[in-house]
Parts: sequence; structure tokens; C-alpha cells
Amino acid sequence: MLSLRCNMKNQHQAVSLPSQLPPRADWRHDPGMSEHANSDLVGLILAGGQSRRMGRDKAALDWRGQSLLERARTCLQAAGCSTVHVLGPDGSLPDRRTGCGPAHALYDAMNTLNTKRAFLALPVDMPRLEPSDLTALVGAQRARAYRDHPLPAFFPARLHSKFEPPEHFSMRMLLEAYEVDWIDTDPSRTDHFANINTPEDFAALDKTLN
Repeated sequence: MLSLRCNMKNQHQAVSLPSQLPPRADWRHDPGMSEHANSDLVGLILAGGQSRRMGRDKAALDWRGQSLLERARTCLQAAGCSTVHVLGPDGSLPDRRTGCGPAHALYDAMNTLNTKRAFLALPVDMPRLEPSDLTALVGAQRARAYRDHPLPAFFPARLHSKFEPPEHFSMRMLLEAYEVDWIDTDPSRTDHFANINTPEDFAALDKTLN
């Protein structure tokens, strides 16, 4: 049973799809990008944080003509996800236990969906991620994530019901329970995995992107 600090929510709200990819045309020519959507792959965007350090909702921040939420969605779609769900208070899968962290939200979402398809999850506040960062994780027989970054993460279909969670658990604990295959990060892409947590982080996006 999870901590009593976690508040239950039952509200559901649809989130509209963007009509096109973000202004970065290089995504369309990324050699690691899937050419067609994979009907067996479901995308999950973790957007349930309270954005205290940012001072406003990070998912709604506009960068290069798109909100961070729209950018995360188009990145998942470009990586082959046929369906994308948003995990958070304003998403298609609201957090059932707010304030408990991404691992709880992700575990609950996978069990709520109860699908035989695989999952590809990423946080809304990693706008530097590109489709090829995600496709490198997809298709493994076990869960897969980058060694220094438990998100983004891939979960194959056959592992959905294996984990029996303790009261508190982290993303690394969740992945280890699913016999995660940790892979190394390309040194030239380490900046892709930085979270945008503060106004200063957001202001520095274009300055630090390789």
C-alpha cells in the first residue's frame, strides 16, 4: 500500500494531438527514426511533476514553436509509437497517486492500460531527446534504459505483470525488477538527457544543445 501522502484521482481528460512534427527538420532524416508507426508500441509521457523549481507548468513551456508536451509526443510518434498517453493531472491517464514519483505513475499506467503491447516512456522535461535516442531502446526482450539515465525506458509486453511493488520504489528499482538491459550513452549525446527544471535551464536550452 502506498504512502497516504499520495492523493487518489479519477478524472480523465483527452489531450489533443499536434498536427505536425516540431520545427527541427533533422528529425525527419534521422537514420534511427522509425519509418512507420509500430502498432505494438505505446508511448507514455510522464508529466505529473509539480514544477516547483520552474514556477509554472513545464509541460506548457514553448520551445521552437511547440510546448514541451507536444515535443515529447511528436518524439514518441517519430520513434514509432502508434498511441501516446500523457501521465499527469491534465493527461489522458491522470496520476492515481500524485506526489509519489514517476515510477509509481508508470507502473500504474501500464497496469491500467492492461495491454499486450510494449511501452516506451519518457519525461516531459527532456526536450533535447531525439527519436534515435528512443529507437535505440526499442525491441529488446527485456526492459532497456541508458545506464546513467533510468528515463527514457522501454518495457516489452511480456513483463507487464511481473513486478510486485513495495510501498516506495524508484525507477531504477522498477527497471531492475524487470531485468533491465542497461546500455551506454553516446558521449556526444549526453546533453540530450538533461532535465529542464528551472527557468535558467530553460533559457540555456539552445546554448547547450549540440
